[in-house]
Amino acid sequence: MAIMTSTNTTPSKPHRLISTSQILPHGHLDYVHDISFDYYGRRFATASGDRTVRVWDLNSDGMWMSGELGGGKPNEWVAARGAVRRVCWSHPEFGQLLATAGADHSVVIWEEREGNFKSLATPDDTLTMLSGSATNNNNSSSSSDTTSSRWVQKATLSDARRAVTTVEFAPRHLGLRLATGSSDGVVRIYEALDTMNLNHWKLDGVIETAGVEDEVDGGAGDGGEAIGENSGGGATSSNENMGVSSLSWCTGRFEPATLCIGCSSGRASIYRYDDGARSWVEVIRLPNHATGNGIPRGVLDVAWAPNVGRSYHLIATCGKDHRLKVHRVKRGRGGGGKGEGATAAASSSSLVYEGTEDLDRSEVWRCQWNLTGTVLASSGDCGVVKLWKSDFQGKFKCISEIVGDTTGMAAASAVRNQ
Repeated sequence: MAIMTSTNTTPSKPHRLISTSQILPHGHLDYVHDISFDYYGRRFATASGDRTVRVWDLNSDGMWMSGELGGGKPNEWVAARGAVRRVCWSHPEFGQLLATAGADHSVVIWEEREGNFKSLATPDDTLTMLSGSATNNNNSSSSSDTTSSRWVQKATLSDARRAVTTVEFAPRHLGLRLATGSSDGVVRIYEALDTMNLNHWKLDGVIETAGVEDEVDGGAGDGGEAIGENSGGGATSSNENMGVSSLSWCTGRFEPATLCIGCSSGRASIYRYDDGARSWVEVIRLPNHATGNGIPRGVLDVAWAPNVGRSYHLIATCGKDHRLKVHRVKRGRGGGGKGEGATAAASSSSLVYEGTEDLDRSEVWRCQWNLTGTVLASSGDCGVVKLWKSDFQGKFKCISEIVGDTTGMAAASAVRNQ
């Protein structure tokens, strides 16, 4: 695992950068499925298939450490009974909170507390638990169990019927809320009843995506559309039941609660909360991720760009069709998208689909915007992070490529080919 920083480049043409990086032995016993930075970018958490989560801190020397800044044992603990798929941080206004999504059908809320607590896992204990030779290491009284881990389990949200694949805290202005997506095709929104007592969360909303029918002409992904009362019909994709793969909140302070949800069926849709109906409604269906002949391919990631003074929104999606797309959605004034497209959102803040731009046709697994929503980062299996920025004509161009350390990747490939 490498943490990379780079210098600025001019947007005239792509630059291949020699990055300043710190190679970190992540210490996990399985693949690292997710990495999430906190609000200030001085901490990050890693989630792994070995059921553990590890938190890293940036010390005064600019080096990343796991555990106490002065050293000590890793700040690591067992977070689920299965693989941990995603991890995310809340806004610091609500404290140091982490949410983890696991293959055990649950989401767990963790809070950092001052003082030494008995760790739920140490490196030795983790090996023992993964081998199955121990059934309850949490009761061990060994002095080695006391580590620098200070994360306390506050709540477990276990409404999902299948593995939870994605989780994300809502923007600060919406309060302490959490959206989760699972393989059963359902997005669930939770809200803390009391921000001072994180043990109690209520299920505040449910979005059923598995039962939503696809348009007949939506498979090729040629254009987005508004969803109205008369929309629907057509065939349901055979991949529809594979569930939700990703989601992203709209961070606009003057917008109602809005989510972009990506599904393994290749569909990405925008849902908005309707105060009148007290439910979530699909308002825009973005162009599908599909092959040229219309075969659906799953959406791997979605990212809603922070809005800093723009009159429109930008949403990035990437999928198994080897495409990275940026969708432009404009703020409307009532009505909705097309004709009688009743979006069921507030008439003064409806959304209108404007268009989609294809950025990259290579294998892209994750995408993320910067804090101002002006630069998009994308990454895939090639060990390269690409940075995209729009020019004066509004067209996105690759302004730089950050190359990571692919030595380990090349060695693993050589072993497989032997």
